[in-house]
Amino acid sequence: MKPVANYIRVNASFDIIRTGKHYLLINFGEEWRFEVMEILANEDFRIRMLDTLEEQLLSDLIAYGKGPDFTFDEL
Repeated sequence: MKPVANYIRVNASFDIIRTGKHYLLINFGEEWRFEVMEILANEDFRIRMLDTLEEQLLSDLIAYGKGPDFTFDEL
């Protein structure tokens, strides 16, 4: 059996995201720490960055796909 190429291990899943919790997302060398403000009906999330307090959608952070360093975990 051949090993799967480019296997990405993710510590947490977007399925377990809860409002009010803090998360860390690393993708394409960038690191974001954010709080989930609202779970939207279209399976997206309104988030607030912990360092700048800027609000945006979680989908904006992964709009270009998941990089080889993709990590997502609860803080």
